[in-house]
Amino acid sequence: MRIVSAVTMSLIALILPATSAFAAPAAGPPACPSGSVCFFSGSDYHGSSWEWTASSGYRDMPPALHDNVGSFVASTDACFINWDPKETRQVHTGDWRRAYGGDFGGRIDGVNGGNC
Repeated sequence: MRIVSAVTMSLIALILPATSAFAAPAAGPPACPSGSVCFFSGSDYHGSSWEWTASSGYRDMPPALHDNVGSFVASTDACFINWDPKETRQVHTGDWRRAYGGDFGGRIDGVNGGNC
């Protein structure tokens, strides 16, 4: 049996880079103002962005986000809508998705407040 000294282990730790097994967990979503849903065209909250507010009622998605929502953060209840064929997705305060483009984000046409 071989015993490795604490000094040797410290030197190894300095030389070898940290692996993903030891990396910190991914951060949560960015802040989005209360009463809003923040949309992003890219995954991980990158790209074009738009803040929809519940007080504005139904809105079509802006051109950069129409059928192109890569991620979102909800700070209010809202209903995401695709018109053809009609589909809806309910989101609630605190919901977020960092990769939504391959899901309903690739079909979303508009957003409305409250329940679907």
